[in-house]
Amino acid sequence: MMTLLCPPSSALSSPQRRCQVLLMLYLPGQIVTPEILARVNGVDDSIARQDILDASEEIARFHRLTILTLEDGSYRIDGSALDRRLCLLHWLRRGLRLCPHFIEQHFTPTLKTGLRTLGIATALYDDTNLQALVNLCGRRLQRSFGTRDVQFLRLYLQYCLLQHHDGLTPEFTEPQQQWTQTRAEYQAAQEIVRHWQRRVMQLPHENEQRFLALLFMMLRTPDPLNDSHQQDIRLRLAIGQMIERFRALSGMTFSDEQGLADQLYIHLAQALERSLFGIGIDNSLPEEVYRLYPRLMRTTREAFRGFETEYGIDFSDEEVGLVAVIFGAWLMQESDLHEKQVLLLTGNDTRLEQEIEQQLRELTLLPLNIRHLTLHAFQQQGAPREAALIVTPYATSLPLFSPPLIHATMPLGEHQQARIRAILEA
Repeated sequence: MMTLLCPPSSALSSPQRRCQVLLMLYLPGQIVTPEILARVNGVDDSIARQDILDASEEIARFHRLTILTLEDGSYRIDGSALDRRLCLLHWLRRGLRLCPHFIEQHFTPTLKTGLRTLGIATALYDDTNLQALVNLCGRRLQRSFGTRDVQFLRLYLQYCLLQHHDGLTPEFTEPQQQWTQTRAEYQAAQEIVRHWQRRVMQLPHENEQRFLALLFMMLRTPDPLNDSHQQDIRLRLAIGQMIERFRALSGMTFSDEQGLADQLYIHLAQALERSLFGIGIDNSLPEEVYRLYPRLMRTTREAFRGFETEYGIDFSDEEVGLVAVIFGAWLMQESDLHEKQVLLLTGNDTRLEQEIEQQLRELTLLPLNIRHLTLHAFQQQGAPREAALIVTPYATSLPLFSPPLIHATMPLGEHQQARIRAILEA
């Protein structure tokens, strides 16, 4: 039974409670029930059950895992060994920020107790030895790990020892194997494997070295200025081709193409690993991008096809949506550093107004801020000062001082489209 002191109910936020819920589910020899969660997190049973539901939904979306309720009412995380480890990688790092007291007082000692109970050699999980091992890997990678990353790695390597002892080694697909083995991190991971072997531990499976390489890859911060591995050069070339394709499709240019390429490098170096290893991201963005910036999204998706072919990966709409946002942001930098505001004057035909708004969004790759204003309010107040264009399907008089006004007919004719685009992209 747990002996953790319970904080008052107001002490923990919902993210902190979910984090502690998930970390508890990873600990060896722990029975996790709603009653135990309620006591540990200082909440009543109903909130504890809701925390489990919220945590289950989150890890299903991001890590393809589920939380099962067993016959005795306790909980267990279900999924592949690889997904389980990648999920803990995220939540343990998060826990060091959100609930360090829980990590120090409960997670760490319970982990060490589990290692001792299994009879694993103390030298394998001794903090001093682990610190030296992490430092050695850092030198191999020419990388300096910060204090929090070192703390994380010490704990995470102990968890990997437990998993390996129990025969729970991650499985990798052929593309995943090739990816991990071609990175510099694969050789650094060999230092850990050698350390385990020297301590008379059962021979680590080759997949353990692949996973440890992935672990170091996930901790890496891409640096477009200094990264020089063969895979980094390949990525920069692929990004250059994508930008060139985007430029050809859109007819638009970027004054600081290198700055755009650097930002895409930082983003895509991580997106490649998320996509290859099945790590999800927030799924609310693509729908919003498609609705607000349909032409930008289509152009990005088309420019992205060569990149997908190069790496043999089908990127999700969520990932492509983030790339579209980056392209859109750099297009904005070419103009006014803000969205162009379009005023749509409304009347009594909602369907027609929605069609006009959609056509307006189809005309340009630049982000638009389309604001609705009734004809009556427009005649009383005029247009906002920041409006660049007024569009309406209804007849109305134009004030003396006003942005350009276009009486739209559906579908918009070529002349109207050209004039609107010229105003918005000026």
